[in-house]
Parts: sequence; structure tokens; C-alpha cells
Amino acid sequence: MTRHVFFLALAIGGLSAAAQTTYDAKILEYTGLRYACDGDATPVLKIQNVGSSSMSGCVVETWKNGIQQNSFDWQLAIPAPQGEVRQPSFPPVNVEPGDELEFRIISVNTIPDEDPVGNILAIEMDQAPAQANGGDMEVEIDLGDDPGSVVWSVSNALNQVVAQGGPYEDANITVTEELALAEDACFTFRTEDLSRSAAANSVKVKRAGNTLISANPQSPYSKGLTTLTDGPCTNNLEVVITTDDLGSENRWEIVEQGSGEVRCTGGPYADAADTYTETCCLPDGCYLLRVHDDGGDGIAGGGYLLRDESHKRIIDNTGNFGSSSFSGMSDADAFCVPLGTDRLISTSCDKLDWRTSPCTPEYVVANANQDVSDEYSVSNATSGYQMWWFDPNGTYSFRRFQSHNTPNGLSAGPTRACHFKLNAWNGNQLQQGVLYNVKVRGRVNGDYNEWGPACRLMIDNAAAQCPRAKLNDIAGNAYFSCGATRPIASNAFVHARPVRRMLPSCTWLNAKRYQFRFRSDGNNPLYTVVKTANTYFVNTTGLVCGRSYDVDVRASFETSGTNWCAPNGVAPWGDVCLLTISCPPEIGGNQNMVEVASTGSAQLRMYPNPNRGDQLMLSLEWVEEGVHRVSVDILDAFGKRVSLPTGQAGTRAIATQGGFFNTVITLKGELAAGLYLVNIIAGDKVYTERLVIQP
Repeated sequence: MTRHVFFLALAIGGLSAAAQTTYDAKILEYTGLRYACDGDATPVLKIQNVGSSSMSGCVVETWKNGIQQNSFDWQLAIPAPQGEVRQPSFPPVNVEPGDELEFRIISVNTIPDEDPVGNILAIEMDQAPAQANGGDMEVEIDLGDDPGSVVWSVSNALNQVVAQGGPYEDANITVTEELALAEDACFTFRTEDLSRSAAANSVKVKRAGNTLISANPQSPYSKGLTTLTDGPCTNNLEVVITTDDLGSENRWEIVEQGSGEVRCTGGPYADAADTYTETCCLPDGCYLLRVHDDGGDGIAGGGYLLRDESHKRIIDNTGNFGSSSFSGMSDADAFCVPLGTDRLISTSCDKLDWRTSPCTPEYVVANANQDVSDEYSVSNATSGYQMWWFDPNGTYSFRRFQSHNTPNGLSAGPTRACHFKLNAWNGNQLQQGVLYNVKVRGRVNGDYNEWGPACRLMIDNAAAQCPRAKLNDIAGNAYFSCGATRPIASNAFVHARPVRRMLPSCTWLNAKRYQFRFRSDGNNPLYTVVKTANTYFVNTTGLVCGRSYDVDVRASFETSGTNWCAPNGVAPWGDVCLLTISCPPEIGGNQNMVEVASTGSAQLRMYPNPNRGDQLMLSLEWVEEGVHRVSVDILDAFGKRVSLPTGQAGTRAIATQGGFFNTVITLKGELAAGLYLVNIIAGDKVYTERLVIQP
């Protein structure tokens, strides 16, 4: 106890001594930008006069990385009495990310500062600001059950507030406020909940659909924000992120290569496993995608996908985030937009069962680029292809170039350089069980093209012994079926890719049986058709015209087909493809009534048609005996079921009365102008009519 009293006495004595100083000042806080604005930072400090004499002048030195930059003699127009705090700005200093600035008080009123406490402050210039690429923005405040007192502000480079909002009191609303800032300038955005509410309030700064800053104001938050412009936004991208049950720990950002300036952000999200699609528009250039789990234990079962507006993948880490707190690549491995056109061939893209064995070598193959092929025998050494394998989680990155002169076990020719023998290089070997992305780009007489879209790749010897099947998705193939349209006929076929595996004897064994699963309503067995065949194709009989099906396939290497391939215990069904079943042209009729050819004298009446998008009347006479419910679907031009108001079409089942079916569908103007198909199923009878929506 005596020791505690002794230290307290020293502390009191120190305060007493400080109060008795005559010429003394101390630095309370750095309030300027913590990043370079066009290469410079203008330091702004809060300085308090703690001496008994009024402070009329103060000399402060600025140091950078241990080297003095300047000595500023700050003269106050109105002297500061004891205890008063002033906020001067100091001469700009040239800085780069990572520099450390240090400020030292030297004298007060030309007298050396009498107490060293608070005379020195060091600041890391380590903040990566969000770049808005213009000054017109909006602040979006989502308020939860307990909105508290959420406030926000924007300060300029001299820490002068130029915009602010809040506090807000109404719960469970979204408030949007316009924000107009000067262009080509630098700011700091700040927000906090003054009541420290634990509610899930969020504050976002957006421009042209991009989320630049996303903050939880429960704790004081600050972030740099610039309106510097560097060209128009020309690349519309999508970030698709799948969270786990702790989505509030998941967030992402896209930053500019080199500068580290933030262009788009997303998250945090709700505490429930879900998938979110967010947009980001970027000028031409190179960037990094960084995804974080603030809990430090990864995103269980989650991951992310970055793609352009035509859905070409840039980075695909779907379901592969892992158990760490961060996923992203090094600055040297930035992605660039726009994408190039070079790509892998279909059979090399998204193959997750590559093998390593002493048998026939495996080749990852690029699609031939005519410009590269034309350089064969012209500039062999400087023309060819470069392939890039990388782990989106940042553990691996390797690029390999093959010219027309590079031997790879194949005969020389214009397309030999397209073929990359897997792991045929020293060091940097691809490992079993790791999910990689792979891209390719052509090189024409020394000049590289831009990298093309990404595919996924994995070496898995066990899976190679039990390959997963899929509908034929090979572009240009005569049996292309993935995403295709087929009529209903005994000679209309849907084809899978043939499945085979390599035996220890280095001979191929073809699959013996295939099973196709057609689902038009998720896993609902009432709308699922399963077909089994001894070949890798089946016909379309038994399917319903006007419907789109999710189709997946599995294979068996047994004649009986009782044991379907399930590599490593994974479900045996392969990737899902969309298949649309077209209707014969004779099913149709005039605008207001259709008599459908079928057994009996059933008539489908649908009117008005064309329709203005408000109400649609349907009636079906002479519904066959035993049919008590009729299902109704409206499909768009792509065969996709249209979502309509609750209780209307999309309810799948509407009761019949006395052998008649009558209903009114309220469309509420939710259908865009165009052509649709109305599909009615009554027992084993199918009635389809074209519906025209006109504005």
C-alpha cells in the first residue's frame, strides 16, 4: 500500500510542476490527412498551451522517417491563454504510403519548452483512402432497432468540416443524404454512434452505385475519401460473396494497384449464411480484391467470385475462403480490366480432377489465337502463350511462357504452344487438392495481350478415378447441350460429356451407364424427371414443353449402374446446366381464345391478349375427371419462370371446380413488355399459349 501512495504522490507532484511552467505546450492530437493527397500531406495538429504565460508563438519541427523536413515558426494572431487548444496547419510534406511523420515542439514565445511531456508525436501515413472519381456522392444510413445517435461528417485537408449529418432517431429506416464535394480534393469521412448502441446500424458512402466506404458506427470510424479523377468508369464488375453464420465479420474491398486507394467496398453483412451480389465500376487499370473475415477463423463454406458484366470470371474463389482472416493476392498479382479474349478450351476449363501419373501426360490447353498462330515460322522465339496459375487465397502464383520453339512432347506447329504439360517445370509445382485459378494470354512478337477470363483447376488423383459428369458444354461441338433448347421428341437428344478414367495399366476405361436428372422446381419430386441410359445421351420424351430444367448428370463404371461415381465422398451429381424445352409451333392460336388439340374437347381461353400488364383471365373447360388442381406458370423468352405477386401465377396449384378451371391473375404491371409463355398442366395434359405484354 505504501508503494502505491508513493507513486501517486509522484504523479500529483508532476502535475503540480507542469501547472507551474511558464512556457510550455503539448501536442494533443493529429487531425490532418493520414495519406498523401496528390503526393503531399498538410499536417494539422491540436496544440494546447499548458504554460502560465499566454502563447503567442510556437516553433514546431516536422520530421519524416527520422530526417528533419522543416521548422515552422507558428505565430498566433490572438495569443492562446493557459489551457486553450488551437489547431494550426503546417507546411505540406511530400509523403508516400508507409512514411512516418514526427512533430516536435521546440519553443514557446522563443523560450525553450520547459516540460518535455507531450512535445513529440509520431504518425504513420498508412491510410488507403477511398477514391470517388468525382465529387457527387450520397451517404446511406441504415438504422436498426436501436438507431442511437448516429452522426457523420466530412472534413477537408485542413480538418474543416464541409458536410455533416445526424443524429438520427427513427428506427428501421434507411436515410439517404446527398453529398456534393469539390472535385480533385482530399477529405476525411468520420462517423460514430454517440450512444454506442449495439444495434446493427451501418453508414455507407456511395457514388454511381459503387460503395466506397462501409462502416459500423458503433465505434468511432474515420476513412480518407478523395474526389480525384483519373478517367471514366468503363468496367462494370460484380462481386459475389457468400458469407457464413457470422456475416457481420465478412467484408471486402477493391483497391488500386500501387496507390492502395479504395475504389469499392462491401460488408459487413447480416449474421446468417447468404450470398450477396454487389457492383463496382472501375476505370481501365489494375486492382486488387481483398476479402476479410474480422473474426479470424475464416468463412466456413463461403467464398467469393469477381466477374465482369458479361459474367466472365476474373477471380473465382467460390466456397474456398478457408480458415484464415484474409484472402487476396500480392500487389504484383493484381487483376487488370478490361479482360482480354484469350482463354482455355472448354475441356481444360473448370476441370477439378487433373491427375499426376506415369501414364499419358495431362495438358492444360489454350484456345488458339490466330494472331499468335500467324507468327509461327516468323517470330517463333517471341510469340506464343503465357499461362498463369494462382491461388486466390495468396499462397501460390506462377506464370510460364511457351514460345513456338518450346518443346512439350508434341509436334511443332502453329498451335503447339497452346499446350502446357501439367507440372512440367522445375519448382513451383501445383499441389494436390489445392483449388487454383488459371488464365492465359497470347504474345505476338514480344507484345503480350491482356489476361483473359479465369477458370478453376485442381489436381486430384482420387477424383480422376471417378470423374464427375456434366452436359456437353464444349463450344462448337455438334452435341452441345448445356444451355441449349430442345423440342420433345424421341429423336431429340441431350448429350453429356463422355466420362472415362485411366487404369493402372495406362489404358482408358469408359463409363458404362449415365443418369440424367431434370428438375424444373428445385428438388420437388413432382417436377423432377430422371432418365438412365447405357449411353451418354438421352431423348427428351417425358419432359414438358415451355419449361426450363436444371439438368445434372452422374456416371457409373459398372454395367448395373448401382454404384454411381462419388469421388472423395462428394455427391456424384456434376455441375448443373440449364435446358429449355420448346413447344411445337401448332400449339397457339388467336389473340383471345385457343382450342388445344388433345383428347376430349378441352378449351383454354386466355384474354385479353395482347395484355396491358394489369389482369389476365384464364379458363379451361372440360378438365378430365380426377384432376382437382391445375398448375400455372408464366415463362419469359428464356424459359425462366416469372415471379408474380403472392397468391397469383407461381403458386403452382389452383383448384378446379366441377371439371372447370377459372382464375384471374393480377399482374400489377410487373411484367416488362415482350413475349411470354403461359403454361398450364392439368393431369397429363399440357396447354401452352403465347402471351404478349404491351405497354
